[in-house]
Amino acid sequence: MRHTKIIATLGPASSAPSTLDALIAAGADVFRLNFSHGTHETHGAMFEQVRKAAGRAGRHVAILQDLSGPKIRTGPLTGGQPVTLAEGAELRVAAGDAAGDARRVFTPYAPLVTSARPGDRLLLDDGRIELRVTAKDGGELTTVVLNGGTLGEHKGINAPGVPLPASAITAKDEADLRFGIALGVDLVALSFVQTAEDVTRARSIAKDAGRDMSFIAKIERPHAMENLDAILGLCNGVMVARGDLGLEMPLEQVPRAQKQIVRRARSLGRPVIVATQVLESMRSEPRPTRAEVSDAANAVDEGVDAIMLAGETAAGAYPVRAVQTLDAIISDAETLPPSDHLVPAVDPAGRPHWRALCEAAITLATSGQADAIVAITRVGRTAELLASLRPRAPVYAVTPSDSVARRLSLNWGVTALVSEDRDAPSVERALIARRCLPAACVVVFVNVSADLSRPDGNFLNVQRLGG
Repeated sequence: MRHTKIIATLGPASSAPSTLDALIAAGADVFRLNFSHGTHETHGAMFEQVRKAAGRAGRHVAILQDLSGPKIRTGPLTGGQPVTLAEGAELRVAAGDAAGDARRVFTPYAPLVTSARPGDRLLLDDGRIELRVTAKDGGELTTVVLNGGTLGEHKGINAPGVPLPASAITAKDEADLRFGIALGVDLVALSFVQTAEDVTRARSIAKDAGRDMSFIAKIERPHAMENLDAILGLCNGVMVARGDLGLEMPLEQVPRAQKQIVRRARSLGRPVIVATQVLESMRSEPRPTRAEVSDAANAVDEGVDAIMLAGETAAGAYPVRAVQTLDAIISDAETLPPSDHLVPAVDPAGRPHWRALCEAAITLATSGQADAIVAITRVGRTAELLASLRPRAPVYAVTPSDSVARRLSLNWGVTALVSEDRDAPSVERALIARRCLPAACVVVFVNVSADLSRPDGNFLNVQRLGG
């Protein structure tokens, strides 16, 4: 059974019901709705299609809403036509919504113009075009084109090192978040998180909308790296968003940053996702490059919970094959013995009771005394704790909630099934009936709770199914 999960971004290339069916069959565990594109109407329709496809497959597939965040973009261009920016040419950058041309472009984000200084670099369109600010006069920036190219409308602007006063939650994000909560999304990704306060604000909006939401903080700026522990303390997981991260810091530092984020998230028991250009060449080619295969396999070795495909499945020519390829890469990478850093050290001194119970369940399973671990869980916490400890034995989460079952599809090595019954005989019958486990195998049943007054809150039981 594959432990590392696959997230597939939906878009024009993957919106057909038959393609959704094929993506689930190929191994997609989570579908991402990218709110940087599309409308509430199109996302609502896609949401319904995913739920129907998951129902046809009999799978608990999560839906991840990815908020666009305060992405800085260029404005419209005259006639809607792209312009060519030649190396060495002068280009002015001004705040506003007017249509630009080859001599002047506009951005609706005024703080960029007020914050940038001579000597700062501006990267347009994912770094394809590079500018250097030479002067600031009359409320606009004068720049020189260092690396030229063709610029279209509404392209991203990155300003490495420029202190930009931006909250991770824009007015659009708040409206989108409230829409997603009403729709019933399972997870929400927050773009351009810089501080723990960004997560706190998102939680406040979700609470006001009547839901305790699971938030994934996307680490995309160096400032977020400085506040990583505080962010991890408040979010439900993190995403290493290597696209903007690679524009906001030198490219050679991104692999080190990825390792730091993954290790810190793992040490705190937070799920971690690696994203951006994982199989980028498969947007147009049926096979990935060797470097892409190695990159994905190395992410598995680092111990990530999930790997995300973006343009490969949203707009690529081979969306289903991309998921099949990533599934094969992960499955092969997981045949290697786990690296030492994948298995957290057992520290008997001062550990909480919940961790001791989970470690005992894993020890029983990995020592050959049990074939699987079954977490009896209402809100998913027991399964999440087990997943964070990376057991090699399969983990089955039995929960009465469809919502919890879908959310757990992100966690490493967890397979969820829904059952209202919590007693061992009923759970046994459900596991055997759904062909999760064969009769006569030995299983560790476990549940943990912070509430020590509950008689059914904490237990560990080993027994043979059907015995």
